[in-house]
Amino acid sequence: MRSRKVNAVIAAFFSVLTIAPGSGYSLTLQEAVLAASVYDSEIAAARNAQRADSQKSLQGFASLLPVVSIEGSYSKQDQPKAPYAVGVTRHNYSLNLTQPLFDIAKYAAWKRGDAIANYADVTLMLAEQTLITRVAEAYFHVIYQRDVLASARNAKSAYGKQLSQTQVALQVGEGTRLERDEAQANYDRAIAEEIAAKNDLEEAGMIFSRLTGRNPDEIQPVMMGCVMGLPVSDNFKALQQQAVKNNLQVRAALFQLEQSKADLIAAHGAHLPVVTLQAGYGTNWSKAEKTNLRDIALGTTSKTRSSSIGINVSLPLFAGGSYISQSIEAVRRREQGKDLLEDARRKARQETQSAWLKLKNGRSQYLAEKKALASARNKASSTAYGRKVGLRTIIDELNAEQEYYKTLQTLAKVQYDYLNARLKLSLELGELDYSKLDDYRCAANNKTIIN
Repeated sequence: MRSRKVNAVIAAFFSVLTIAPGSGYSLTLQEAVLAASVYDSEIAAARNAQRADSQKSLQGFASLLPVVSIEGSYSKQDQPKAPYAVGVTRHNYSLNLTQPLFDIAKYAAWKRGDAIANYADVTLMLAEQTLITRVAEAYFHVIYQRDVLASARNAKSAYGKQLSQTQVALQVGEGTRLERDEAQANYDRAIAEEIAAKNDLEEAGMIFSRLTGRNPDEIQPVMMGCVMGLPVSDNFKALQQQAVKNNLQVRAALFQLEQSKADLIAAHGAHLPVVTLQAGYGTNWSKAEKTNLRDIALGTTSKTRSSSIGINVSLPLFAGGSYISQSIEAVRRREQGKDLLEDARRKARQETQSAWLKLKNGRSQYLAEKKALASARNKASSTAYGRKVGLRTIIDELNAEQEYYKTLQTLAKVQYDYLNARLKLSLELGELDYSKLDDYRCAANNKTIIN
């Protein structure tokens, strides 16, 4: 398994995003995540870590291949007062080859390196999913806080008009002080809520900018009716099976288990013999300076060639019990890996169920809140009309307006929770990637709109 090749796509999108993102530019969620993929230092560190750990597989396989080395030396010996070998120059070189024939430790190192490389790929994908989740949550939070601020401002404007009306009515004797005080209290509360909403929006924008380096004012609102129209599978069991198979936390735990299994093989292999093929070829020669009869007779000047081939067997007999202890440790590590894998699978099932229920209930709650908002709007209009004809008081009208704006903010919260639940389900199913974010743009013509 290898990490997805998204660097070229990211660079292409980022170059487009940074050419001329004017103040009127609509920033989609997909574009925001692609910008963060280039801007964020944490994901850059994760990519470098993946590239480094991917070499473990090659290193482990290389240990099974032959090792070829060449050695050589040169020396010169001077003995001015010697009757022979007054000066001797010696040269030698050798070409050596070592090939493991049976070495469980090297085989285990190869399997472990392969598991580490696969785990590195999954870790990078997890880092990408984490980045997508963080950016998406910040993106949705900005949209939510915009709605909250807009609702607070509309409420303040409506309460301000009502306060003016009650003050005029009180002056001409057609109103009561209670009505004026009620309107004043609602207006003051609306001002406080507007300030709080503005601060929350600025904080959400700062978080988004820190992640992406982009202006939060460019964020494009999500078409909730379109997102609500995206299908959600009713086959809950199939979704759980998909999560158990494709969830990245599960896959990470699986590759960690593979590493512990490789360590177990290495620990058991420490009790077994190691068989190695060794071969060599070399030349040694010496040359005497100022050669005389003694040098020739005693062989000071000589040249020899040698070759060798053999098999070396090493069998461990006793190591103070350390090998047995390492085997026991490796068995426990393997069992720990199995437990962690099962725990990851259970969490994937649970989180999938939670996100699926939130989606199912969230869609129903969204439709219910839409109806509640329409009813609250109608109630506010009817109450205002009833006050004009003398059937309702200004306090009734204020309460109806307050209920309407409260329902409006509740709807915004339902939308925010639904978007995060859909994001969470994609995460648990292992489907959350850059292409999946296109669902939140709802640009396709064949997607259902829920009004």
